[in-house]
Order: sequence, then C-alpha cells, then structure tokens
Amino acid sequence: MSNWHLMEVDQALRELNTDPHQGLSEEEVRIRLGKYGYNELRREERRRPPFWSLKNILIITLLLAAVFSILVSLILRVSIHVSEIFKHQEMAFNI
Repeated sequence: MSNWHLMEVDQALRELNTDPHQGLSEEEVRIRLGKYGYNELRREERRRPPFWSLKNILIITLLLAAVFSILVSLILRVSIHVSEIFKHQEMAFNI
C-alpha cells in the first residue's frame, strides 16, 4: 500500500475500495473521516525567540566578520584623518 506510484490504476482502486466513476459511498466517507480525519495539514504557529537565528554558527561568523569590517574601516578612516592633520601641522612648522 505504500508504493502507489508502482501500482496499476485498477489495483489501486481495488485496494482503496472505491469506484472510479461514483467515488466513495457516504458510509465509506464517514468511516474514513472517523479513521483518518480530514485531508488537512495541521498548522502550528510557533513563536520563535527574538535571537533564534543566532544559534547557527554561520550567522554568528558573518555577524562577527561584519563588525570586524566596520571597525577596520573606522580605524583606517581615523588614521587617514590623523595623518592628514599631522601633515598640515608639519607644513605649518616648516614655514
């Protein structure tokens, strides 16, 4: 019963105890609804904690790389500005 894709149509209809033209009888529908329920997926909404994605090591690595990149760019900008300030002061002393 688990390999429906391998069965011939007639064999599947026999195993399901149904008629291809009339479908299931009302009694068979009630029996199957009682046994299997409706053909629906259960929808469970799970609430995730605010920082649930931080459980993944790749996310943590990417965040650390981003912070490191920002810090390096800030340090380089500050060092460039400081070196320009000193250049102007050296020029002032050379006059």
